[in-house]
Amino acid sequence: MVKVHTRVKRRNGSATGLKSLRTATRIRKARPKSFASEDNANKWAEAQGIKNYTLKNLRIGEKDKKIQVILN
Repeated sequence: MVKVHTRVKRRNGSATGLKSLRTATRIRKARPKSFASEDNANKWAEAQGIKNYTLKNLRIGEKDKKIQVILN
């Protein structure tokens, strides 16, 4: 395979160790939305019209919170 030069790699956002280009048509899976507070999560769910959901804290402890909205 032919070496891809640095300028082309920078334009496409490819890593320097990779020999091939990263395609722009890459399809990524939609991830669940997360919030810093429960109030923001509740407001977002209400704005989206979601009624049946639960909130889950992804971090251990009470100091830092990362709240995720999980649909039921």
